[in-house]
Amino acid sequence: MYEVDPLDEAVGTLPEELSADFLEVRTALERSPWTVGRPWVATNPTGLRTVTFGAGRAVLVFGIIDRECRVFLVSLVIT
Repeated sequence: MYEVDPLDEAVGTLPEELSADFLEVRTALERSPWTVGRPWVATNPTGLRTVTFGAGRAVLVFGIIDRECRVFLVSLVIT
């Protein structure tokens, strides 16, 4: 299981209707982060990744450190 370092302030600003979708993404990140989303830069599949959720209303950028079993959240944009 991977540890997910949260963006506390950004996650706290999520509209309530996106909370369930975010929880689903977070659970997937904890279990198998390489299967979540797609590479941020297509030519660098092992770099940062991005996932859209909430019917396209939110975009999360994250990185994965396998040797530490850790996922770090870089950015959360809500539209």
